[in-house]
Amino acid sequence: MKIRIGTRKSKLALVQTDLVRRRIQAAFPEAEIEIVEMSTKGDEILDKSLTSFGGKGVFTRELEEALLKEEVDLAVHSAKDMPMEFPEGLYIGAVLERADVHDVLVTTTGVKARELAPGSIVGTSSLRRELQIKELNPTVRIRMLRGNVQTRIRKLKEGQYDAILLAAAGLERLGLDKEEGIRLEYLDTDSFLPAAGQGILAVEAKKGRFTEVLKSIHCEEAALELEAERSFLAAIGGSCNAPAAGLCVPAVQSLKMKVLYAPEGTTELRKAEAIVDLTEAGSQEEKLSKARMLGENLASEVKRGKVWLLGAGPGDMGLLTQKALWCIRHADVLVYDNLASGAILNEAREDAELIYAGKRADKHHLRQWETNALLVEKALEGKNVARVKGGDPFIFGRGGEEAQELLKAGVEFEIIPGVSSSYAAPAYAGIPVTHRDFASSFHVITGHESADKTGLALDYATLAIEEGTLVFLMGLKNLPHIAEELITHGKDPKTPAAVVQAGTTARQQVVTGVLESIAETAKTAGIQTPAITVVGDVVTLQRQLSWLGGKPLFGKRVLLTGTKPMCEKQREVLAADGAEAIPFSLIYTKKLSTPATEQAFAEIKNYSWVVLTSSNGVQFFLDELKERRLDIRSLAGLKFAVIGAGTKAALEAAGIYADFVPGRYSSRDLAAEWIPGLTAADKVLLLRAEEASSELTETLEAAGVPYTDTALYHTARDGRKAEELNRILPEMDYITFASASAVKAFAAMAENPGDMTAKAVCIGPVTEKAAVQAGIPVYASAVVYTAEGIRDVLRKDNLKGKAN
Repeated sequence: MKIRIGTRKSKLALVQTDLVRRRIQAAFPEAEIEIVEMSTKGDEILDKSLTSFGGKGVFTRELEEALLKEEVDLAVHSAKDMPMEFPEGLYIGAVLERADVHDVLVTTTGVKARELAPGSIVGTSSLRRELQIKELNPTVRIRMLRGNVQTRIRKLKEGQYDAILLAAAGLERLGLDKEEGIRLEYLDTDSFLPAAGQGILAVEAKKGRFTEVLKSIHCEEAALELEAERSFLAAIGGSCNAPAAGLCVPAVQSLKMKVLYAPEGTTELRKAEAIVDLTEAGSQEEKLSKARMLGENLASEVKRGKVWLLGAGPGDMGLLTQKALWCIRHADVLVYDNLASGAILNEAREDAELIYAGKRADKHHLRQWETNALLVEKALEGKNVARVKGGDPFIFGRGGEEAQELLKAGVEFEIIPGVSSSYAAPAYAGIPVTHRDFASSFHVITGHESADKTGLALDYATLAIEEGTLVFLMGLKNLPHIAEELITHGKDPKTPAAVVQAGTTARQQVVTGVLESIAETAKTAGIQTPAITVVGDVVTLQRQLSWLGGKPLFGKRVLLTGTKPMCEKQREVLAADGAEAIPFSLIYTKKLSTPATEQAFAEIKNYSWVVLTSSNGVQFFLDELKERRLDIRSLAGLKFAVIGAGTKAALEAAGIYADFVPGRYSSRDLAAEWIPGLTAADKVLLLRAEEASSELTETLEAAGVPYTDTALYHTARDGRKAEELNRILPEMDYITFASASAVKAFAAMAENPGDMTAKAVCIGPVTEKAAVQAGIPVYASAVVYTAEGIRDVLRKDNLKGKAN
């Protein structure tokens, strides 16, 4: 019987392969065994981290290809280096008894890990090791270390590192644990967990081949340990890219396991441990099943997501706290209610899940118990959830109830307080809830109580005699009852009172009066929910201190539909005029990487002109330059033509000044003004959206100018926002469109685009044409194709409205 064993060429790999060879030879003395040395990508690329060019598979791919072609019969790997998935037809046929599992700190001085001096350089290419050594000693510095074990030790001795981290098993198999000139500290597995599979040799084979040989060298105990550890990795989606560790240790009729995991993008080490009883597991298959379950359960525990119960403030996005904004931008899931500004959704990641859980009047979209269950469900899936509530989550926001449910389910949560409408809405109305001359306290009360409620009914007798300001939240419907009860229990009917509708937003309205008639006053004025009621002498200051308003577009709500950069530019311009501009991007851009892009940038120096048509295009252009390590010095021979002031400004921010900008910002104008000045000696590179119009290319062709049209990015629709779009659209005064792509996205998401009450304003004739074709009634288009041009349209319309 001839057996060919494939292996990497490193000395450690050869030593490990020889261990397997000797085990096989002992069981089959007559076997003729050939060692086939092979080079892998992981052995050849030593100047980059593994995560940058493929992860664990870089050590196994070539060996696996040889197995599939039957150029070798078996392949020997360190189990910790094996990827989680095998090519079709391959599997781990056998594992050997486990060697020492510890990681080792190697130094030339014998200094311990915790005692390394601040700034000491520790070498490792493993993020798992990096995070754990930083946990033991936060002041050390990490430097990437690649190469075989001997090379790493040599670099240590040469003084390139103060310490390096290695696996004890590899050192011992090479006989280097007694190497002269180095000292070892075996790191306790309680504080420094090894990689899953560390110390175990795995023999990979093609299914159905050499089964008796594999069975003769197989260790069932090590197989149980490896099954638990690899199941843990598989359940967290682990690979060399995931900072994860796991160690399963057999005990009496049981398996004990410890794991750690750092969620992507964090340095937070989550740890867990558990034990599984094997008493009732008779066969090896049953034990393997138990081991698998152990790893999967621990993965569920450490991968569990977190819930941020956060307050989004009373409506003005400017009142959203920085911490709340960070959570929204980093969440995997947003569960939001209708009191939060729609602009909040624009801050979510483009891959985040958006779920509406709010209420409108008496119509519940999700019942509270359903919301509670949803938060738990998403967190247990390993997702970080932002539960976005209007105002503050703990002020009549049921945040306490949700926190209790999360606690019960073992889900980590954090409370992010928000600016409460209880004082923000009065402040925007010019009413200070406390004032030295009028009130030294204020009291926040729910207005949701019904007249026939018993048991937890409000103590109106106490409220009526309070000297401070009374603020009733969500009580517009019950305002007659609230006023009656306060008066019945002794409150002066002539006490000043105010109702503030939609405080801090463009819908804000304020009515003032006295307690006995404030309900009728609010009704006559058409005040609607959400609204708060303020009762107390501080209300007399409202006329004197009223400050909100006065700007040309105050009171107008404008929905902005373009990409995030375009929306932000419009928001700045419109907000400066007093409008409540709500960024609500219905489209976003995605970078494209194609062979055409690769070729265009490889040959960029051969062009005379580069054309960029949007600020998004500029950013993707700069990203491509950075990826290829090209700086602006390499573009010295290029000229740039751009469309739009925003594109021009984005390019200038990178230190590149446009050579041509058309007088009007469209492809048609660029073609008409710029192309006549070109000749056949020019060579043009168009870097723009995949959906770009053909006006430029047709004109270049007609002029005989050589060009390359490269799709640098693609514009995609954000269909997640369709539900919220239709919910908030009736509340808008205007909706703006800055591109045909935004128009098409809106037409696809809006339920009745032709019947909307919001006035549609387009940035220019191209966008207007797309809107008309989509059946959207266009109210007006900008004369100048910019955010300022849109603002001027709105200014004119409001002046006309005031004149009428």
